[in-house]
Amino acid sequence: MSSPDTAQTLSLARVRQLALIGAGCTIMLFGLLLAPLPGPGGLPVMLLGGILVLRNSADARRMFVRNKRRYPRVFSPVERIRLKLRERRLRKMNRG
Repeated sequence: MSSPDTAQTLSLARVRQLALIGAGCTIMLFGLLLAPLPGPGGLPVMLLGGILVLRNSADARRMFVRNKRRYPRVFSPVERIRLKLRERRLRKMNRG
């Protein structure tokens, strides 16, 4: 009896990754539904979903970087937030 092909089996890490990508897409859709309501509720929710997808999908990261280079004015607020969070994380790592 031969062992199952590794390309056909899903590891626990891959299932977790796919679940997080699905959760991120669902959260982004929920944020899209919240967007017409009064207040800023939709945008932060969509950003949270986008972060989940970007952290777990190489294709989404490539597309994000390509669009960030193509449309820098659109993505500059996101880049500022990302750099601020990175600096905070590095300061925290250097203190501890």
